[in-house]
Amino acid sequence: DRTVEISGVVKALKLVNPHSELTVEVMDGDQRGLWYITSRATGSALRNGGWTPETLAVGSCVKIEGNPSRKEGSKALAAGKITLPDGKTLSFGGDAAIPQG
Repeated sequence: DRTVEISGVVKALKLVNPHSELTVEVMDGDQRGLWYITSRATGSALRNGGWTPETLAVGSCVKIEGNPSRKEGSKALAAGKITLPDGKTLSFGGDAAIPQG
């Protein structure tokens, strides 16, 4: 039921089935930590929607909204909306369509 928002730098994007994966490095105070983001769409649906491995290049800054893992202390999200610094939004699944902005 909860939604959280994180901001960080893309470290990896894998467009795979059943769900694509995104790894983001997030600063938490003085500490850096990796967050693992699972798409709500299949890799095939994202590719059919126009995603490529270059859609979120390593080093890209992103803001991600998603539902956190139920496991306490976990750094994982099921994500839907990704916002780029220019305000463009991408869908990582969870909507009827997978628009790229």
